[in-house]
Amino acid sequence: MLKNEALSRAAARALRDGKQPHVPPPASPISTWVRLELEAGDEVDPEVVFTDPKREHGWRVALEKGSEPGTWWTEILLPREPTLLRYHFELADGSLIGERRQKEGIERPLFGVWQEQDFQIAVYLPENPPPAWVRGQVFYQIFPDRFARGGNPDHRGKTRCYEYETIELDWSQPPEHPPKGRDFYGGNLRGVIEKLDYLEDLGVTCLYFTPIFASPTNHRYDALDYTKLDPRLGTEEDLRELIQKCRDRGMRVLLDGVFNHCSSESVYFNSARADRRSPYYRWFDFKRWPDEWTGWVGVKTMPEFVECPEVEDFFFGERGIAQYWLFYGTAGWRTDVTPWMTDEFWRRFRRAVRRDYPEAYLVAEDWGNASQRLLGDCFDATMNYRFAYSVVGFAGGKLTPAELDDRLETLRRDTPPNHFHAQLNLIDSHDTPRALSTLGGDKQRLRLAAAIQLAYPGVPMIYSGDEAGVEGTYAEDSRRSFPWKDPDGSLLDFYRQAIHARQASKALSLGEVATAWIDERGAYGFFRQAGEEVVLALFNNGDSPLEVLVPIGEQGYQGDWVDLLGGLPEATISEGLLRTTLPAKGFAWYYHDNNR
Repeated sequence: MLKNEALSRAAARALRDGKQPHVPPPASPISTWVRLELEAGDEVDPEVVFTDPKREHGWRVALEKGSEPGTWWTEILLPREPTLLRYHFELADGSLIGERRQKEGIERPLFGVWQEQDFQIAVYLPENPPPAWVRGQVFYQIFPDRFARGGNPDHRGKTRCYEYETIELDWSQPPEHPPKGRDFYGGNLRGVIEKLDYLEDLGVTCLYFTPIFASPTNHRYDALDYTKLDPRLGTEEDLRELIQKCRDRGMRVLLDGVFNHCSSESVYFNSARADRRSPYYRWFDFKRWPDEWTGWVGVKTMPEFVECPEVEDFFFGERGIAQYWLFYGTAGWRTDVTPWMTDEFWRRFRRAVRRDYPEAYLVAEDWGNASQRLLGDCFDATMNYRFAYSVVGFAGGKLTPAELDDRLETLRRDTPPNHFHAQLNLIDSHDTPRALSTLGGDKQRLRLAAAIQLAYPGVPMIYSGDEAGVEGTYAEDSRRSFPWKDPDGSLLDFYRQAIHARQASKALSLGEVATAWIDERGAYGFFRQAGEEVVLALFNNGDSPLEVLVPIGEQGYQGDWVDLLGGLPEATISEGLLRTTLPAKGFAWYYHDNNR
């Protein structure tokens, strides 16, 4: 971080004028040369000061004068190994120039908060991209106890949840408040199998399940045994049937891996507490055996594993848990509480999994700036909460179009191109309030947020129930049962249409992105392009209609521009401008193909 937040007078003036004195290069491959340019005045004699977090000491480079007044430049060779290279500029008067970024928040979103920090360049391994199949997918998150009951739900698990007796709720009841993890609705894998027609019709192509392993709680983030399915959810035969029936429909199944902690009633921890010479004793951090140990964020019912070789061997050794379930035909792993384990653990995890399953998709749960996980030596994607906060913030009127563009462009610059298109882009999840509740119950604003999500590069993930109008003001409240008897038909029709429109368009599912329009009255737009196919996605977060005039350049984009969502009439083209009017809280995906 910068030790001094002072800006030079020239740099401060440039910021006031809407210009950045320096824009860092986008994510770049290892061992390549990049050019740094700075606009800061003629007499500042700047140096750039670098820090590589993988090295003990930094280094300095003096800049050359540029051809334009007040400009400076240099070229640098990037490191030979993947890293996040950080730097700032130091001027002759001692002032520093760093990057002015919006503070996005981690556990909750922040708006209107800016911070000064070092610039960064994500230096990545180009030969280790995410699996090619991921690009263009649409994910659907299922909290299995709350999605659907199927068959005879007679598979029962434990009757106690730690100190509480479990309770069975009617499907239409709200979750218990305050939550204790003991309330069950009876959703199971058979229920998902019976709803595959619904999911296929909706257009999703990959199902992400929160944990399905034996556990005393409804959320199952505290496994009793990683080799056994929770009997409440069904049998291994049910899982095999689900995977095969998904495969028959061109769909995949992604599982949730909790490799940081287990249940205090697990077979592993019980053995460790019973005998210090148990092979499992070394798996845990006992402060005073047998009654004091380290639990995840202090929760004693979730004892944390230590990163000893035996734990690594259990999770991703030759016959590890990761490979065990991938052998069933699952698509990969989402890893829980990823920052609570070391980067080296995850690098070894990746190498072991990819050696046996080179097409496995690996997703990290990391709510903050997780650029260091997307450098080709660790994960393919994160659960992209930075994206969620940005999109829902704009849809709710808490971010201006320029602020949204700044956040999205920062995300794009921070992320290697292939990983950018593999990012798991959500607007809510089982760990957050429902987007609809965050947006004050305004279903049109939810459509606006989803329209951005489904038009933007990356892999959109729908949290099951969003498309049916499910609300929830905090994480456990958002885990309500799916309203099969009374879904919101209008929302469902919108999601179905938008998902299918995305999948039918190469530009929307595979194309590159470029900012097209920023209007501080509330309008924002970007182009997606693949070959000759272009989609102009436009959004208005204001309460009034807005006329939009988008320059379309000289690329020959004449002819029809048709809204794929069917909400607006065909746009008109005049003097190189596309003209349309966006309704209040409205949006459009204007499609054009030069080959037609």
